Amino acid sequence: MLPGLICSSHTISGVMPGGPKASRHDFFARVEACAAAGYTGMCLHFRDYAEQRAAGIGDASLKACLDGVGMTERSVEFLTDWFVDGEAGRVARANEEMAIEAASAFGATSINVGSDLQGRGIPRGTLRSRFRALCERAGRSGLSVALEIVAWSDVADIETALEVIDGIPNAGLVLDSWHIFRGKVPLQDLLKIPSDRVLCVQINDADEKLQGPLNVDTVHRKLCGQGSFDLQAFCQTLDAAGIKLPLSVEVISPELAAMDLRAAAKASFDTAQTVLEQFQRKSEQALHSQPR
Repeated sequence: MLPGLICSSHTISGVMPGGPKASRHDFFARVEACAAAGYTGMCLHFRDYAEQRAAGIGDASLKACLDGVGMTERSVEFLTDWFVDGEAGRVARANEEMAIEAASAFGATSINVGSDLQGRGIPRGTLRSRFRALCERAGRSGLSVALEIVAWSDVADIETALEVIDGIPNAGLVLDSWHIFRGKVPLQDLLKIPSDRVLCVQINDADEKLQGPLNVDTVHRKLCGQGSFDLQAFCQTLDAAGIKLPLSVEVISPELAAMDLRAAAKASFDTAQTVLEQFQRKSEQALHSQPR
């Protein structure tokens, strides 16, 4: 049985990350477009929740919309700078509070976070202690925290990621195919992660040639199966590791952002579904070819 597919916020936002708005599309229209395409879940940005609340839309309406179309898998993204002090730290804590409120409103169970993406040289001990504190605060609201392995960050490999989350019961990891392949993380290293510690898997593709440094290339992703990544090997490794989660489609690209809402939802879903169907066929063929 194929896993369900979750639509990441950037895939369907219609804007590029870092802009003044979380999305150019109406929230309710996005949910309906994702459901029509075949998605069974959404990962929504905490900035999106803030915009809905500022527009006077209540939590009950947001949750009812997701419930009404069967969006059973929900999470919130993407929290950064939770480890810094000063004014940036105060902003980060306000964002954290908003993310926790968003998770409650959407009925989500986890929040995706990133570590130091700006090369500020945060000591590992500081990062670990502040991540533990973040998890404790999130845990008071019944939430898990999923730390993303990011290719240009200070958590760019499996060993470091496992060290940061070690001993924290409500902590886990986000595995993104873009960061795994661009960061040259050996797929076999994924087998080192206990399967219950993987809270989110994101899937996407990219050209073989980078478009600038990694933090620039990351916003030039491709739809699944339209780039150079060996997504079949990625899926095979996840399967071997016992990771059975729904996959979150996270395609960040100007081309996808410019598309019509429903067209973007359908294209992102259909291409990811094709990759999964191909993997299933290959797995079944391999099973049937084994000697009896």
